[in-house]
Amino acid sequence: MMVFKSLLAAFGILLMTSCTTNIDYVLNGEGPGEKETIIEYVEVEVEVAPDAEIWIDSFTQIGAFEEIDVVWVIDKSCSMNSHNTSLLAGVEAMMNSLPGHINWRLKMITAGSWATQATTFPLTRGDTPQDALDMLSQLPNDGSESGFEAIKEYVLTDTYAQTWLRHDAAFLVVFVSDEEEQSTMLVGDFISWYDKFRTSVYVASIVNVDPANSVCSYPPSSTMSGFRYIEATDYFAGNVIDICESDWGTAVEEATNEIEPHEDYGLTHFPFEDTIVVFADGEPYYDWYYDSSDNRVYFDIIPDDGVHVEIGYAVESYNHVINHEVTPEVPLREINLSP
Repeated sequence: MMVFKSLLAAFGILLMTSCTTNIDYVLNGEGPGEKETIIEYVEVEVEVAPDAEIWIDSFTQIGAFEEIDVVWVIDKSCSMNSHNTSLLAGVEAMMNSLPGHINWRLKMITAGSWATQATTFPLTRGDTPQDALDMLSQLPNDGSESGFEAIKEYVLTDTYAQTWLRHDAAFLVVFVSDEEEQSTMLVGDFISWYDKFRTSVYVASIVNVDPANSVCSYPPSSTMSGFRYIEATDYFAGNVIDICESDWGTAVEEATNEIEPHEDYGLTHFPFEDTIVVFADGEPYYDWYYDSSDNRVYFDIIPDDGVHVEIGYAVESYNHVINHEVTPEVPLREINLSP
């Protein structure tokens, strides 16, 4: 997800100040001749508030796969004991929401940095919440908060891991911690390694978020927030879940959906419906419809693997659960990209 100013090079939106507004979505691209420019307009006349801002939601479509290995990297320090119930509920939600056609394996390890973890076979389809509890109970209490180093060490050096990991499967790591990540690795070093680890890799994090956005009864200090986890998760376009959420299950289900090709997409904010436009790899895309009951765009024809999809709209009201900043360098109403 990104605000409008980051996409000015891709297409522009011109808003007038009257209540009835012509919105020109302008697509600029290199033509067949040198320095030739093709400009295509998709004009929509709608009634919007004069000060309506533009928001762009975007994603790159992922491909379908048949196998995925999942590792939950769990902070097992004493302060995490209060989250055990939510943790088990989250694992159970993931077990129940992983698509039926996917052959999945799910393992829990600690955020400690030693070579050998419990030698129990991962959870698979047909396993129960009790099996998940048994696996969690086998993990030793550990005060280490080195999630990045733990997952790298586990998949590369743990003897038992080599017996169940499938190198041609997709891979999802879920970090769970109520403290900042404390590996000696730089975030960039972790990202560089993990990005090359498998063809299809995913990240989700259940951590303390920025105190300003925390739902904790007593927001944590910024030193306890998992900013390093969040940075890595954002790089891989994964889901970040506030560890103080009362129900991890719904959020974990949403995170699980991110590893499947998008048949629909939930908008960040609430749009003036008639302003919604969709682009696929920079070209207008028309095989979709919007459902206001759940604020989602549904695709009649699912975009192909690797296609970058952008959904632009004028914001009628903001989803204030999400901390957003719309601060264009130039006021949108002063931008005129007409030829």
